[in-house]
Formats: sequence, structure tokens, C-alpha cells
Amino acid sequence: MKRTVDVFKRNYRYETLFFDNSRIINMIQKAYEMKSSLSLGRFGIGEISYLSWPTNTLLLEDFKRYQSYAGINGSPDIIKSELLTALKTVDIAGFIMPWRLEYWAQATDRVLENLKFFPKTICCAWLMHDMVHRGTLWTLLNNKKVILIGRRSQEAAPIFLEKGVTITGVFNLNGFEDLETVFHSIVNETDWEIALISAGIPATILSPRIAKYSGKIAIDFGHALDIILDGDSFNHSKLVEEWNSNRNKMDEDS
Repeated sequence: MKRTVDVFKRNYRYETLFFDNSRIINMIQKAYEMKSSLSLGRFGIGEISYLSWPTNTLLLEDFKRYQSYAGINGSPDIIKSELLTALKTVDIAGFIMPWRLEYWAQATDRVLENLKFFPKTICCAWLMHDMVHRGTLWTLLNNKKVILIGRRSQEAAPIFLEKGVTITGVFNLNGFEDLETVFHSIVNETDWEIALISAGIPATILSPRIAKYSGKIAIDFGHALDIILDGDSFNHSKLVEEWNSNRNKMDEDS
């Protein structure tokens, strides 16, 4: 979704609160060593579109073609409520960096201003993507017990195993309707240390809940999983188009 913005560069209040990647990685490692809970949730374009509802209905209208792929089929009010809870309870909030997507940084800034709320710890929403590109993810996860959550998790598990990561569980999560079932399955599972969730907006909602009720580490992993699987061929728009096409065909067949 391309946007035009004013040439004038604003100063964003949350911009000064960004923790660099190394500091966030150290926090994750420390939580692992201390066996304490920690959650990281990413608030990107989809999340900000819902958090802007109903003040800015245009954002949600523009996001419609991505909704199904992003795991959303509920009412905007319900999704916004869930995202507000996630924003206010997550330990680390991943936000869009102003110097990467100016328009969406403005939208994020307006959401935070309206809420009069700023998370204590803020990082780049693409932290995990950067770790995959740099290869530092495998150092962090080496010999740790990890569960993968999301529709491509089963496909990705062998790659994690090859990289020295111990995969103790794989959970499919196609959309918001699966959220409660997956949540209860995970918190009742004990043989894991870090949960990586690649499930669109439900991942943002789940990460603080899983961390709180399991006492472990839950990370909204996002498209980092797609990058691991697809490498340089990763194409978000293509994945969305294929998903929507398959869903439409299923609807026609039914």
C-alpha cells in the first residue's frame, strides 16, 4: 500500500525509545537464562490499521485484501480490543521505524497519541527478519527447545533442525478462529522454551498471552519464517494473491 507523505520530516515521540537489535537479543537471552517470561509483539501495517479503527476507516478498507492471509475474519471492534490488550501487556513492542516507512510511522504515532500510552520497550518491527538475513538467529536459538506456530511451521521445521535448533512442537494456526484452541494447547505443553509465532495479526495477540500463562518466551516471528523458507524469492504480495485465490476457489467449490 503506497502512500504519499509531506516532505517535512516529523519527530516521533516513540522514535527516541527504540532499543537497538543487540539490546533486544540480550534481553531474550537473559530471559532464557533466568527462565523468566518475555514477549515480543509486532505492530505493523495490519495492526496499526485495526488500532486506527474507527477514527480512520480508510486504513482498514485498504487492508481488506490482506485480511484473510493475515489470519483475520472477526469484527474490527473485537480485533482492535484484542490488539489493545496486546499492546498494553507485551514486554517488547515492535514498531515501524520512521526512516523505513514514513506514512505508517505517522499512523503509529497518532495511535499512540490517542491512547496516551507508550510501551516501555520498543524495537524495530523487522528485528527477526534482520536476524535471519544476518544469520544471528541460529546463534540465539542453538540447542534451545523451540515450538513453531503458524500455517508454514511444519514446512519450516526441518530447516530449524538442520541449524541445530531443537523443535519440540509444531502448531498450525490459520486464523483468528484457531487462536483459543492453539493458545490452550501451547500453555498446556511443557517441553519448550521459546515459541516463534508466524501467524499474522493473531501472532501479535498471542505472544503476550502465551508468555504470561506459560512463564516462557513468546516471539511474534512474522515473515521471518517466510524468509527462512523462500530466501531471496520471498514475495509477500505473491503469497497473498495465492492465498486469496485458493480461498476463493474453496468458496466456489463449497
